[in-house]
Amino acid sequence: MNAALRRWMGPALIVLCGLGMAAWTWGGWADPLVDFGRELYVPWQLSEGAVLYRDIAWFNGPLSPWFNALLFAVFGVGVSTLVWANLVLLALLVALLFRLCSRLADRTSATVACLVFLLVFAFGQLVGIANYNWVCPYSHEVTHGVLLGVAALVCLDAWGGGPRRRGLGWVAGAGLLCGLAFLTKAETFLAAFAGCLAAFAAFLRTDRRGAARAAAAFAIAAVLPAALAFAVLANSMPTADAARGVLGSWPSVLQGEVAELPFYRAGMGVDVPAERLRELGLWTLGWGAVLGTAFAAAWLPFLRRSPSSPRRPRVAIVTALAVGALLWTARDSIAWNDALRPLPLFVLAGGAFALVAVLRGRAQGTMLGCCIFALALLGKMILHARALNYGFALAVPATLLVVVWTVGRLPAWLDARGAAGGVLRGAACALLLFGAGEYVRTTARYLGYKTAEVADGADAFRSDLRGGFVNETLAALSGAHATSLVVVPEGVMINYLARIPNPTPFVNFMPPEEILFGEAAWVRALRGSPPQVICIVHKDTSEYGLPRFGEDYGRAVRAWIDEHYRVVAQLGDPPLKPGTVFGIRILALGKEPRDE
Repeated sequence: MNAALRRWMGPALIVLCGLGMAAWTWGGWADPLVDFGRELYVPWQLSEGAVLYRDIAWFNGPLSPWFNALLFAVFGVGVSTLVWANLVLLALLVALLFRLCSRLADRTSATVACLVFLLVFAFGQLVGIANYNWVCPYSHEVTHGVLLGVAALVCLDAWGGGPRRRGLGWVAGAGLLCGLAFLTKAETFLAAFAGCLAAFAAFLRTDRRGAARAAAAFAIAAVLPAALAFAVLANSMPTADAARGVLGSWPSVLQGEVAELPFYRAGMGVDVPAERLRELGLWTLGWGAVLGTAFAAAWLPFLRRSPSSPRRPRVAIVTALAVGALLWTARDSIAWNDALRPLPLFVLAGGAFALVAVLRGRAQGTMLGCCIFALALLGKMILHARALNYGFALAVPATLLVVVWTVGRLPAWLDARGAAGGVLRGAACALLLFGAGEYVRTTARYLGYKTAEVADGADAFRSDLRGGFVNETLAALSGAHATSLVVVPEGVMINYLARIPNPTPFVNFMPPEEILFGEAAWVRALRGSPPQVICIVHKDTSEYGLPRFGEDYGRAVRAWIDEHYRVVAQLGDPPLKPGTVFGIRILALGKEPRDE
């Protein structure tokens, strides 16, 4: 095969896969009520002149809402604005991942890694809530933070990963990217910083030239984003509030109360640790059975060859077909949603090998940095690693490292010793791509539920049956000529689509926000600026250990609503009632609130 054709075949496959997944899932990325509405409402309000942390209660760093507000100011307010911007950022991330995986192994493993990313993580929907994807994410702080971390590692690799040390601009760029990650979320910054620190230290161990200057360049560049953000915020609020804004999610992380909610404990796997450890062990054995058998088979005498002879791709193809056929026969009995449970063990083992190599003076700084980055991101689901929920972002680096090892590095090690590395390469490709196909099947099932067209124009997207209720609510609000609106406990998407501001600083009224801001602050804000209309949306919050707004939490807010508002419309089932499916209740201010 022509060398140029071989070189560009991988990137061409990646581009075709990305275009195909985008076209197939088009318009189905956003959830009509959960999370993503916040990602639209806040930058819309900022583009209208609101100030983060002063006019809007925000619990993350300022970078993502500021960036999205800038997009709205330049390109116009609309769901499509964020969609196109996120598609561009996604393309950038894929290019960075391809470069990084190529550096860690080879272009074949980089191609498979990017295909797995696009099929499973980038566009997928693996649960009923739609916004665990890279186009309409539940939190831009997560996607932006992971992108910044990957870019920082690429910069450090460009600086110290080659045979010659390159200019300080690369290490300063890594510092700047880490500093920007500090303005997203605590977990993404911590992962990026820890990964860069490990890579930096490893590079300096093998070559100490210019260590002080490089460290200074990294540190100075890393501090700049926070200093600039503080200066901007201090222009609009007291310095103490500006400092808290720059710290973003760190105060809540250090406080620890939110992390104790059942939802986050279950996400980490510490709610039932024995069960999660059992799953981890069983899946480790399963992966080991397939890949270990292939590794052993690579040494069979009739497959061995001289290390100097060319690879035999037919071995990989035949193995891939055989393993694929085996997986096909068992696919309905495999719980693919649990397939990523062993990721922490795999990354820990890979990181240990990289650390030993660094200590022995071999150049493994980029690999060590990537392992630390991936392991730190898995911290939020250390015993419950998965592609579902926030695993769509946090599990990506670890998953792609597994691809790099099983498709690239280990087969190359076997080839160098005369064994048939193609056996392991073929088995790994079959396992990874077949598993990715099962996740695609799950996405197809959820896409089939999206029969409602929500909104129109630049805000149009597809949704499940809840979208129909959102459309009815928007029509009712338009007819009522509402000028202010609060949605409880969650559903600020309605504010955004109706272009009706929330007169309070609070975007959501959910259990985590009650811990972060306090119910007393909610009630004070409602008393001070009572909205013309309140929408009560059905939302089962049992996953937080507090099933119903107004009974298990938010009782004072519900009592205030009942005292001052009257029901004007009921769409669907009565919300917040046991046994109901879904409904939205619209209430109007019935009388002026009493002086209290």
